[in-house]
Amino acid sequence: MMGRLVAGGVTLLVAGLSIGLWASQEPRRWLALDGRDWAQFAPKEKQAYLAGFLAGVGLADGEAGAAGAAPDTADVHRRVDSLYRVGGLRFPFGHMVYATQLDEFYWWANHVPTPLYLALRDINGRLKGQDK
Repeated sequence: MMGRLVAGGVTLLVAGLSIGLWASQEPRRWLALDGRDWAQFAPKEKQAYLAGFLAGVGLADGEAGAAGAAPDTADVHRRVDSLYRVGGLRFPFGHMVYATQLDEFYWWANHVPTPLYLALRDINGRLKGQDK
């Protein structure tokens, strides 16, 4: 009886440790990414993150102002292309501009806890002359 209790306890301990290890290896959600994550990204990861961010914001810009139902893909493409050509996207600069600015932003220790998406918002405002 005592042997089964010990074996059961060991099994629970191993399962708990395994779950804890598995949970610690889960990728962080985009809301939680900050300067610590940015510092660990390789250059290609930084480029991919910013390309995805800029694409998402561009999509939102292209869909904004659509009356009624969601616009079709061709309409969104035309809107994004038009906004890009006239500098009308909310985040109008290239990924390398934002990558360089993020590197400088997170150089300051007090900025490290700032989530990436908020750092990008602040940087973009500064670049456009709209300090927040």
